[in-house]
Amino acid sequence: MQGNGLVVDREAPSFLSAECERIIDTRKRLPDFVFRGPFADYFAIEYGHIYKKSFGMLLFQIATIFEDESVNYMALDPPPDSYYRASSVFGAASFQASSLVERYESVLSREQNVPQLLAGVNVGVFWGSSLKWGIHCDRISWEMAVIAVSEHVDVPRISGYHCMDASWLADYVKSLYHAKDPSDSIASDFTRGFLANYPI
Repeated sequence: MQGNGLVVDREAPSFLSAECERIIDTRKRLPDFVFRGPFADYFAIEYGHIYKKSFGMLLFQIATIFEDESVNYMALDPPPDSYYRASSVFGAASFQASSLVERYESVLSREQNVPQLLAGVNVGVFWGSSLKWGIHCDRISWEMAVIAVSEHVDVPRISGYHCMDASWLADYVKSLYHAKDPSDSIASDFTRGFLANYPI
């Protein structure tokens, strides 16, 4: 791995993938239940938050609560090894928790002359080395991210984000795809399935 967090070691994605699979079923997509087991709380947020520097701060705060040594990211769609052929960098990143805030935006999203991993990703996941929390981020399935934590964490308070409740989720999904489905059946089916799996 490089010091900035980008994964360049060909063996590293296998390790990260195996660790990730312990808490996230990487074959599943929302609105299915994408985690390997139940968590204490779930929070739904708009996908766009993950591009912001404030999301790095949220990851750091969650990592601090669960005493993680590292916080990891891996692309699921496209698969992480597809990046290597084009840029010699895998679609994955691993950060020491202590340097996460300063490195998050530059490595994953914004800085010039650094592969911007989030730019080409449709589905990706974050998790901490404690394996006590995970975040599934899905642009394809209605532009949202689901945060799962193994004990109570006041995500709205520590992040400043307005997390969705059932009513907001229904309106959000409907607004995104109303033009494609005037009958709202697709949006309604997604919302119903999501709320059956995630008590937000």
